[in-house]
Amino acid sequence: MLMAGFDIVIFSIYFILLFLSIFWLTVLYTVKDSKKPILKGEPYFTVLVPAYNEEGTILKTLKSLVELDYPENKKQIIVINDGSKDKTQEVIEKFIKNHPLEDITLLNQENQGKGSALNNGLKYTKGKFYACLDADSSVEKNAIKEMLPYFEDREVAAVCPLLKIEKPTTVIEKVQWYEYVVNMFYKYLNAKINCIHVTPGPFSVYRTQLIKDLGGYDTTTITEDLEIAIRLQKHQYKIVQTFDATVYTKAPKTWKGLFKQRVRWYKGSVDNSISYRDMIFNKKYGDFGVIRMPTIILSGILTIILTLFLLRHLLTRLVKDLIWMIQIKFDVIPLIKNIKLDFDILLLPFSKIFIACFLISIGLFVMFYSYRVIGEKITNHGKTFVSLIVYLLMYSLFLSTVWLYIAFIFISGKQAKW
Repeated sequence: MLMAGFDIVIFSIYFILLFLSIFWLTVLYTVKDSKKPILKGEPYFTVLVPAYNEEGTILKTLKSLVELDYPENKKQIIVINDGSKDKTQEVIEKFIKNHPLEDITLLNQENQGKGSALNNGLKYTKGKFYACLDADSSVEKNAIKEMLPYFEDREVAAVCPLLKIEKPTTVIEKVQWYEYVVNMFYKYLNAKINCIHVTPGPFSVYRTQLIKDLGGYDTTTITEDLEIAIRLQKHQYKIVQTFDATVYTKAPKTWKGLFKQRVRWYKGSVDNSISYRDMIFNKKYGDFGVIRMPTIILSGILTIILTLFLLRHLLTRLVKDLIWMIQIKFDVIPLIKNIKLDFDILLLPFSKIFIACFLISIGLFVMFYSYRVIGEKITNHGKTFVSLIVYLLMYSLFLSTVWLYIAFIFISGKQAKW
């Protein structure tokens, strides 16, 4: 009975993944990429940099902004110090003093969170367009000029850059590098049918007045970049993904830090899916409502179900084997002597083997195409064999624990701390 239930789960998840794979392959090969418009003029542009305890990284962030290929008299930088307890404020003040020709403003506030910091910065934003840049990220010089042309389309509300891990050296950083490359491919697919559901903190660009008209950022959510993207989709605006502008971000250096980050991301996605549940399977919002919104939360649900069934199956098998070993008083020598190496190919579980081969094939195809789309090489950061094995064989187990912890948070009512 247990095996029957486990098989039902396996086959159900397989058919869901099969449907989604066919759908996205159809999108990949039938939906053409839209042409990039030509930029008319150089509108005033603002960059908001929320910062909390970023004394070690914000200097590089500000340098990358000063070096942007855009006229100084049309560029504004606003740094919002969200109650930092380290020397972030002193580092920023010294940088401003050393760059008197740049329009850089420092706003100091008590610690209220990133959403509040961004809303504070929006009050002083002079640019027709603005970008939010996390204080641990840096941007390539051409970013503004490569991203602004898309706003020639009046329906475009936001443009997302190509996001990469900055100089990964350790196994955990390289694992995240693989993940980011693959995620960029999925964003490439989602952008084809306007299904992007998150505008990441590192240098996503927005129409200033539109965000102000929509009420600014939600200060109650732990993923304000995801919430604002879904809100834009609800108002039926377009979100564009470009690969011409690259932003580099720091990756968590420990598994504990990565775990906390992923819990925040995934729990935030669940929270916002619940908040915008009226969009799920709602044809009014096109593919975003019918495909993207359901899969935001469905991926987590399927992961939790599959993990729980797998754990139950393994534990049941372990208990049975342990009871059996106790019954034979752990005398395994006769068993070893009587082992038969008979092999009957007809007894193999071909259906499960087929599913495994299908999923492996899809995974390899996605990785191959991801590097092709992003323009990366798997050897770009030196020896990556160990990190590749960790990513392919172990990282999914790590993410499963993240989803199990999120389920625990919801069941127990525990408040997540960051």
